Amino acid sequence: MHIKNTIPVQFIANCALLKNIENSLLQENKTVDDLQLISEINQRLQIESNEILADIYLQALDILRCGIRH
Repeated sequence: MHIKNTIPVQFIANCALLKNIENSLLQENKTVDDLQLISEINQRLQIESNEILADIYLQALDILRCGIRH
């Protein structure tokens, strides 16, 4: 997939969407790491039809893979 809409890194790293995913994983697993986040975001990306949300997911994946979050 190719990112069409870019959002500043500082927004992506602290966005409510990413925080909601973290909270969901925390409730399910009692702990959250970047690999869990990457897996969950990949799953959501596969079914996402909204282009802007898909771009946010792609940017979040880039951030997590590069380790530049927070």
